[in-house]
Amino acid sequence: MLTQLFRFVILFAVLSSALKGYGQKLDSIADNLQNYGKHHAQSTLFVHFDKNVYTNNDQVWFTGYLLKGKTDLVNYHTLYILLVNNQDSTVIMQDKFLIEKGLCFGNFMLPDSLPGGNYRFVVNTNLMINNKSDAEFIQPITVKSTIVNTLTAKVSVFKRNNGNNNTGTALLKVLTSDNRFVEDAEIRYSIGTIKILKKGIAKSSVIGEYMIDYPSDEITADNNLLAITVKKGNDIRHVKYELPYSGQQSYQVKFYPEGGYLVNGLASKVGFEIKGFDGTSVKAKALLYRDNEVLDTIATNSLGFGFFNIQPNLNSKYYVKILSADGPGKTISLPEILKTGITISATENICNNILRIHLKSNFNTKVHLLLHNYSSIFLQSDLNLRANMLQPVRFELDSVPAGLNSVTVLDSLYRPLTEKIIFVHYDHLNNLSVASDKETYSTRDSVLVRLNLQSQRPWESGFVSVACVHANRLTLANERNIVDYCLLEKELGILPNGMSGTRFSDRELLNELLMIKGWNRYKWPAEKQKYHASISSLEVTGQVKKGKKGLKAPVSLFTLAANNVNTVKTDSTGRFTIPVEYLLINDRGKVWLNVQEKSSSAYDLILKDPLSQIETNVSSQGYENAGSKMISINDRSESQLFTGGIRLKEVIITANRDESLFHQHANECGDYVCTYNILNCPNHPGDSGNRPPVKGQTYGNGGRGGSIRYVGCTGYESKPNVYVLTGVKLPKDFYISDIANKNEPINFATVYWNYQLPLTADKPTIIKFNTGDLTGKFRIVVQGVTDNGLIYGEKIITVQHR
Repeated sequence: MLTQLFRFVILFAVLSSALKGYGQKLDSIADNLQNYGKHHAQSTLFVHFDKNVYTNNDQVWFTGYLLKGKTDLVNYHTLYILLVNNQDSTVIMQDKFLIEKGLCFGNFMLPDSLPGGNYRFVVNTNLMINNKSDAEFIQPITVKSTIVNTLTAKVSVFKRNNGNNNTGTALLKVLTSDNRFVEDAEIRYSIGTIKILKKGIAKSSVIGEYMIDYPSDEITADNNLLAITVKKGNDIRHVKYELPYSGQQSYQVKFYPEGGYLVNGLASKVGFEIKGFDGTSVKAKALLYRDNEVLDTIATNSLGFGFFNIQPNLNSKYYVKILSADGPGKTISLPEILKTGITISATENICNNILRIHLKSNFNTKVHLLLHNYSSIFLQSDLNLRANMLQPVRFELDSVPAGLNSVTVLDSLYRPLTEKIIFVHYDHLNNLSVASDKETYSTRDSVLVRLNLQSQRPWESGFVSVACVHANRLTLANERNIVDYCLLEKELGILPNGMSGTRFSDRELLNELLMIKGWNRYKWPAEKQKYHASISSLEVTGQVKKGKKGLKAPVSLFTLAANNVNTVKTDSTGRFTIPVEYLLINDRGKVWLNVQEKSSSAYDLILKDPLSQIETNVSSQGYENAGSKMISINDRSESQLFTGGIRLKEVIITANRDESLFHQHANECGDYVCTYNILNCPNHPGDSGNRPPVKGQTYGNGGRGGSIRYVGCTGYESKPNVYVLTGVKLPKDFYISDIANKNEPINFATVYWNYQLPLTADKPTIIKFNTGDLTGKFRIVVQGVTDNGLIYGEKIITVQHR
């Protein structure tokens, strides 16, 4: 049985005979670990977007990599991308793209009416596991918009408690973007989520203000949301604000003893983290106390991380006090001290082929040591620990896979005592060299870049997506790269950013991250139920009805997409599913659906698009982009830093506005001609000078050269009882500007984009592209996959005027 269950397990030779005595119990532990791993595992989806700072009317290019699926890749066919406002998870736009063999390529245009602010792309596939999204990827972005907000709403706490009547007051200010008062704006508000404590309707005063009283003694951490809707004319603002509550702290402090626990009499390294309740990293100093004695002054860095050493005594009380301009703050106790236990420590949490750790117990005991990744056990050993004696342990990691692994110590009854996470084979990661022929280029210049895949395997191959983007369109706060995300964040959660774009390039930072984040999976013993996966797929479905009566026989429908006509048959109840291949469209195409029967107007169609379900799920979720902000509190009082005002949440909705992806001044197909007589010119989307093309006229074909005769918007004439569906987009080539055309300005922030570019180890891949009219620093970002791993590389070049 051991051979079956542990076909991937590498056992120490000296222990092979000992395994027979307790094989059954070890089998149970392995089964429990594997069950935990399956239950918490998700498919790995990563999406490389060309930028993370956009403008309204901006073009978005992306490549989606489905790196690990919980079922066969052939079952993944649609990628759903939603643009979501970070402030209250309002979905601004949505789109669909085709997945083939785990890859997806595409582009779309941001709405021209998009206001500036912080947003995120939320990406899902069509597969659901146990009614939850199988794979989800989130890319935070910032939008710099030219849209002027005609209505803004701000909330602050005017008084937390008015005298002795247990009433607080929030102040709402309604202004224009140029700080003019908005009088008589319609205001609707409610307080509370679990239980509505108060609601009301009002209007703003002549100076654009309104005071909202709330029962301060009834406000709790779980029920403190003030939701406000402000309306003036056609403009609407939704504001969400978290009211302060009794006992609310200004920040949260978490402690991470190495191995998980503090043990009586045993020295331990303790990591600690200080964050604001909005996810802000807090740089601070604090005093570490034993009883009433100050043991040490400790501090966090700009990431909110800090470390200290301690040898706790069960008879003493240990706590910290954060220092501020007002002196030491509230007492924050350290975790409970175990009377008996074991500590585990390592010099580094990152290793190549050898792992060295140290165990120490405060009592004599026999333990079992496992090295695993929550899917398979790779190494195991038995040890006899003597009280207060340091026990060194050395693992050879030849057959352990690269990535995050855990060392778990079990007692004689196979109950976990302590655990530590480590990163194995840091040296096995592939390197990618990105080199340009020059460091500085002129506008409309030719750029040559060499990509060299450096691998320990000379036959290694792979493919990448490549972007060359103006450096001000890539901000560290929104950074996502394929190596960090897939090897770290998928297991440890969102991590704070370091000083460079990749955490993996900073070994010291990675070591700190694993110390702080490295034991949060230590819950597997409690999950003993067998894992069951129910897999379903999101499809476009519907039902045909005829008046109040049901159908007596199946009927036929037809779809028109990209000039292809397909027939869909219903069942006898009128239900149908539209295959994804019937929904494929080009960039600005549509899908039309109609009943293919006589007197089709007598039939009614009820349609169910998965986008609606995904939008509902996303709208109900909160979001925290950890690591994007940092503050220091040692020279400022807590009350100055953490007021309700920093929790302001606002989303803008413009009434009676078409938020579709089609361009201004385009026809029904989304086709348009710019002022330079170029058909569908991506350099000038949304320009006021654009116009719809005329059937039969000839227009410029942009960077592709030559001209093109417009054949018209065929197949999209209005028809009665015709339903328009959201199609699944096919990829298109990146627009290449004509640098010889001096009359057309080239103001793309993204001057080059390519996807599925092949690489081979030790053989350079050459790419060529041209700069545009923008000057400054440009960043070349290359990321993708190889036969045996993930790769990332980047290069900075400079563009100057000729």
